[in-house]
Amino acid sequence: MYGGVNYLSESGDSAFLSWILGFLIIAAAVFLLIGFLTPLIALIALAGGILSLADERQLVVVEIYAVILAAAIALLGPGAFSLDARLFGRREIVIPKDQKQG
Repeated sequence: MYGGVNYLSESGDSAFLSWILGFLIIAAAVFLLIGFLTPLIALIALAGGILSLADERQLVVVEIYAVILAAAIALLGPGAFSLDARLFGRREIVIPKDQKQG
């Protein structure tokens, strides 16, 4: 969310692009907070974080941390109390008993 606010407060030659990026970053953060389209939004956040590593204005440590978090969220998926869980149902992992143990 901080990156989105940073882009929105920026003024310069590419102000329109900064506004679009700012709103996209804030929208992605809100979608991740409520758990809506979690895997897709996390992959978009992951790609944006990787691309923003080339930007000198951002803190590199914070961006690396954000990239790691986005990758973890993309792989883990939404939580039990997310909007995705309400829309698509909870998924339960069933581990079958080993037939050899009896």
